[in-house]
Amino acid sequence: MSGVCTASKRDGALCTLPSNGSNGLCWAHDPANQEKRRRGQSRGGRAKASGEVRDLKRQLEGLAADVLAGRVDRGDAVAVNQILNTRARLIEIERKVREAEEIEARIDALERDAEGRRGGSRTWGA
Repeated sequence: MSGVCTASKRDGALCTLPSNGSNGLCWAHDPANQEKRRRGQSRGGRAKASGEVRDLKRQLEGLAADVLAGRVDRGDAVAVNQILNTRARLIEIERKVREAEEIEARIDALERDAEGRRGGSRTWGA
């Protein structure tokens, strides 16, 4: 069946995605894909990164205050700042990896959907 999904979005508006099954639902609303959607959303990882960024900001603010007040040697502060900068880069790398995994999962789902519509034959990629 082809057409528009018959489900409603969270805000109550009708879904505008194409339906891809006999149930009249798009991939995103099909209950059979619930677990895949849950894994792809990865909301917990984003919340963790956000907390880590706030923590880094607090540490940098504290470090700056301690240096200006003379409680921390400037050389020691430079070393600590480098460590905090490394942590910030790692948080960004983790975010990019999660984002790439989410995009890959979405592409895989679209490819499976397209293969199903064409009867299993692929016309692109390997």
